[in-house]
Formats: sequence, C-alpha cells, structure tokens
Amino acid sequence: MKKMNKKGFTLVEIMIVVAIIGLLAAIGIPSILNAYSTSQVNAKARNVAEVEKAKGVLTLPTTSGLPGAMALTDTTLTLESGAAYTNLMSALRITAKSELAVGGTAITIGTLSTKASY
Repeated sequence: MKKMNKKGFTLVEIMIVVAIIGLLAAIGIPSILNAYSTSQVNAKARNVAEVEKAKGVLTLPTTSGLPGAMALTDTTLTLESGAAYTNLMSALRITAKSELAVGGTAITIGTLSTKASY
C-alpha cells in the first residue's frame, strides 16, 4: 500500500480557527469602543478643571495687594475676549480655545461665577 502525503488543513480546522478569531473580536471591539468614549469624558472633565484652576489663578492677589487680572467681586465679567481672556489663555498655556475642544465640542469658559462646560 502506498503512503499518501497529506498537506494543508481540513475544513474543520479552518472553521475552528475562524470561530476563535470571531469570538476574540466579539469580546475586544466593544471594550475598545467603550474606552474611546470614556477617554473623551475624562478629557472634558480635565479641561474643565484646568479652566477653573486658571480662573482661580487670575483672581489671586498680587504682591501689591491688587487682584491679578480682575476684581474678585466681578461676577459678570465674561472671559471670551479682552485682557482677562488673554490672561486666561496664557495661564492655560494655550493659544486658542479650540485647543480645548474634545470630540468636536468646544468648551464654554463663561464668567467667574459660572463653571466652564461643554
């Protein structure tokens, strides 16, 4: 009797490998998508915290006893333009508010009395 030389994989072996790859993909893809959305939420929270810290720095008294950039009692001052805005951007070490955008959503800096938000 002649010995047959078998080469290659059987259909069952290939189907098992494809099933294993499909199972791993079914487990991994949702985890990756969830990690992306979680990182965006965390980035927004960090940006809001940084803006609030910068607002606090701007209201600290200087060595002359005067506030750094604005009166401590001024709650209507908007930080969208002018010297206060420039000081806030330099305190954040950024050049444009668009650098704080996350997922295409821009941050609203607001006033001294309101918290920054997206």
